[in-house]
Parts: sequence; C-alpha cells; structure tokens
Amino acid sequence: MKTLTRSKASVLNSTVATTTQAVQLIVQFIARSVFIYTLGSQYLGLNGLFTNILGYLNFAELGIGSAITFSLYKPLQENDTYQISSILKFFRNLYRIIAIVVLIGGLIVCPFIPNLIGGESSEIKVNIQITFLLALSNTVISYFTTYKRTLLIADQKGYINSINTVGYNVLGQILQIIFLFIWKDFYVYLIIQALTMAISNIRVSRVVDRMYPEIKLQDAGKVDNAVIAFLKKNITGMMSSKLGGIIVNGTDNLLLSYYVGLTAVGMYANYTMLVGGLTQIITQLVSAVTASIGNLGASDETKEKKITVFYQYFMVTSLIGLAVAVGFSGFSSAFVNIWIGKDMVYSYIPLTVISINFLLQCLRQSIINYTNAYGLYWYARWKPLFESIVNFIISWTLVKYTDLSITGVLLGTICSNIFINYWWESYIVLRYGLKTKISPFLRLYGVLIVFGSSLIFSTTSLINIWAKESLVKGIGVTILAEVFVLIGFLLIQQVFYPKKINKFNIMRFIRRTAK
Repeated sequence: MKTLTRSKASVLNSTVATTTQAVQLIVQFIARSVFIYTLGSQYLGLNGLFTNILGYLNFAELGIGSAITFSLYKPLQENDTYQISSILKFFRNLYRIIAIVVLIGGLIVCPFIPNLIGGESSEIKVNIQITFLLALSNTVISYFTTYKRTLLIADQKGYINSINTVGYNVLGQILQIIFLFIWKDFYVYLIIQALTMAISNIRVSRVVDRMYPEIKLQDAGKVDNAVIAFLKKNITGMMSSKLGGIIVNGTDNLLLSYYVGLTAVGMYANYTMLVGGLTQIITQLVSAVTASIGNLGASDETKEKKITVFYQYFMVTSLIGLAVAVGFSGFSSAFVNIWIGKDMVYSYIPLTVISINFLLQCLRQSIINYTNAYGLYWYARWKPLFESIVNFIISWTLVKYTDLSITGVLLGTICSNIFINYWWESYIVLRYGLKTKISPFLRLYGVLIVFGSSLIFSTTSLINIWAKESLVKGIGVTILAEVFVLIGFLLIQQVFYPKKINKFNIMRFIRRTAK
C-alpha cells in the first residue's frame, strides 16, 4: 500500500474535501431553491422532519464508524493486511446487522409520523408513510459500503471518498432539479436520492477493491484481541456519544414541527442548510487531517511534539471558525433575501443566536477530531448524556412556554455547549489523550468564545440598525467584521497562547509540504 507523509496527506485530503464540499454547497443551494419553488416550504419542512427521525434511527450505528477508523490506524501503519482484512470483515457484518435494525425501526415508527406534524400542512398532497419509507431506503443503503469508505479515510486517502460522495450527490441533485421542473413530484425526488446512493456505493466498492487487492475478506481470520477489548470498553462511550449527538442535533426540527408547524421547520431548514453547508466545508477542511492525527498519536513522536501539533491545529481551526461564523452573521440576511425573499429572513435576535451557536460548533471541531483520532470514547461516555439533558430541558421549556420559537430551541444548544462541552471535552483530550495541563487551554478557548460571541453580537446589531437586507451594506459590514476577527485573533494568540509552545507558522508549513 502506497502511503503519503502526514503533512502531504493532510493537505491533499483537506484541499479536495473542501473544494468538493464547496461545489456541492453551490449545487445544493440551487436544488433547494428549485425545491421551494416547485413544492413549497411545507414539503421542505416535511423533508427536514424525515431527516431528524432518520437521525434518531441512526443511533443503531452506535458510533462504530469511529471505532473502525481508530482500530485501523495501527495495522495500516504496520502494513498488517491480515489484521486489516479481519477488522473490515468483522465490521462489514456488524453494519449489515445495523442496516436491518434501522430498517425494522423505520417500519415501526412509520405509522406514527403524521402525529409529529403540528400546525398547517394543507400543501402536503403525498402519502407521508410512503415518502418516509423512500427516505428510509436511502439511509439503509448507505450502510452497506461504509466499512470500505472508512478504510480510505483511515489510510489517509479520504480525498477519494470525498470525490465519490460529492460527485454522486451533485449528480443526484442535478437530476432532482430536472425532474422537479418536469413533474414537481416529491416521490421522484426521493427515488433519485436513493438510486444515486446505491450507485455511489457500487462505485466506491469497486475502487477500494482495485486499490487494495491484498485485502481479501474471504481469507480474514479472528480480529486481534486488542481491537475487541477496545470495542467492548468503548461501546458505552460510543453509544452515549451517538445518543447525545442525535438528541442535540435532532431535537430542533421535532420541537418546531410539533409546537410551531412545518412552515417554521421549513424556514429554519433554509438557515440550517446554509449553516450546514458552511459547517461541512469547515469539517471537511479540518477533519480531513484526523487520520494523520491518529497516525501521529500511534507513532513514537515525543509528547511535546504532539502537544504542539494540538495547539497549532486548534488555533488554525479556531481562526477558520471565527472568520466563517462572523462572516455568516454579517452576510446571511442579505444572502437569504436575494436567494428566497425577504419573508424568509430571520430578525435580529434569531440571527444572533444562530450565529453564536454556529461559532461554538466551529470552535469545538478540533476537540471532537482529537477525541475521534485518539479513541477517547470511554472517557466521554457520560458527557453526551448531560449535554443532551441540558439541551432538551432548556429547549423544550423555552419553545413550549415562550414565543421564542427557534431562538428558544437554539438557546438550549448554546447552554449545553457552554456548561458541558466547553470544559468536559477539553478535559478528556488534554487529560487522557495528551496528558498535559488543561487550565492554559481552557483560558485560551474561553477567550476565543467571548471574543467571537461579542463580535457576532456587534455585527448583527450593525446589520439590524443600518445594513438590513442590503447586499452592498452587508458586504461592507462583513469585511469590517473580518478585519476585527484577524486583529483580535492575533492579539489573543500573543497574550493567551502558552508561551512554551511554538506558534503555527503557515508559510513554513507550506514550504515543508511542497518539498
């Protein structure tokens, strides 16, 4: 198996993943516009509701994908093809079981889905159960080649998976656009989605088989005891992490659908698509190096080297997150106004809350990646449960007993991030992964949160008072805000970055990678 250096693999994976994700985001915006134009906002809300229900069903996956990736780092580094084959066969069988469990779970909840829809739904002219089953088929199909995609990611060749995934997603969305204009049919829309997923799976399976001819599942034997021991120990952590993530990320649309209605879900879905698209680009950019981080963690490099890489990685991802989140707060109102009209633009308070929540998710990304790369699921086993409890109680209380709507829902998410994730996730990575002091990092992390939130508040205030939905003024506010992002970031790095740890030098990194 041919391998790249960690630096070159990181750059290649990040570049390809970010570029392909940007392309997909552009096509996705066009497809969403056509969807709203041809089917309407209530169908958009229904599609969002399906996505969240399927997210709950995906709990059956138990976070096993992360375990596959982590368990493959060492045998890939040692070129142990026998153990790689054994691990892949073991997880292939697990994923087949998971696919069946998700299918059965979907069939069970299918009759009750209409009960989750509150408010006005007069535009919906399709059989809700049948359309849900079509959406379910897309999810079930996705499980059958996940283990092969994970091999590419663990072997620092995630760029191949990115090209396959985004390529077929874009193809599917183009076909959906064409057929929505021809038939305006939600059934056809979902059928195309499932078919392109199946074709994507077949293609990536053949690519992996051709790239790794030495990996033969029929000759595989028993998985190493260390892998089994890791899985047994960490299954609780992976389950709680999966459940917590599903509750935190999947509750919003369910609460809005039940208490407010599908139109509110559809309006929020437009912003989640915008935030989600930007998040995916950032995630692809910073998560593409996770395999390289795992490779570094499994190597004999010094503790000081690993700590330095962590801090540098955190600062780079934080700068990206700050720039994108603040830019979103300044430009999104003008963009949504041009894209789908003034009626779909959120007012000052919801926009501020959405932007701050987006910022917190961006700043967490490097910590999450290190948790995955170092396989620290056991230590995180209780954290997601507390996170989801705090999130649900606050979100449910505010959306039920106040008129805050989406603002109340997201305030629950923000509170769970600040009160739980901020310190707990950091403690796990620095205490058990890097085995170093946590206080310098929490100080740096906290200052970035306060700075970013304050700048977002100032930006949305200026948009509300002066720019409104004006494109030119929105661009002006965004440029000004980005200047403050850069100045503030450099000051924070100078004052709060640990003095004994080398700062990230981007020019030196580029020169070293290009060699």
